Amino acid sequence: MSGYETGTKAIFTAATNADRYLLTFVDAGHNAGAPIPAPAETYPNTSTAFSHYADPVWDTVRMNNVLDHFASAYFGLYLKGEDDKRAYLDLIPVGKDGVYAVGADGKPGPTHTYWKGFKQRTAVGLTLQHMSPGR
Repeated sequence: MSGYETGTKAIFTAATNADRYLLTFVDAGHNAGAPIPAPAETYPNTSTAFSHYADPVWDTVRMNNVLDHFASAYFGLYLKGEDDKRAYLDLIPVGKDGVYAVGADGKPGPTHTYWKGFKQRTAVGLTLQHMSPGR
């Protein structure tokens, strides 16, 4: 199993020739976000088989929805040239640090820095780091 600091994050940091993002689910285990649903064979086994596909902190469906959100924004921006998708990636790096300031009309106010596409309190536990080529 690869660790976070010496595995995933090290690869992210070392890929200096690419514009890259690292989405982190804080406190997620190694197999968090595994296939949905987990293989049927794992359900009757109460020992460790199902826990291989489940995470004690993160819900697999929610994780995959968050991953879809960012993959859609990334590919829309970098493959399709949809510049409006940049707003979904240019974020405060730590989700819980964003300020949710949406008026009664549903429009973000001047102090709003919460992650685009996320409802209030739903970016807690997430981080999104970005590094440009050469960094």
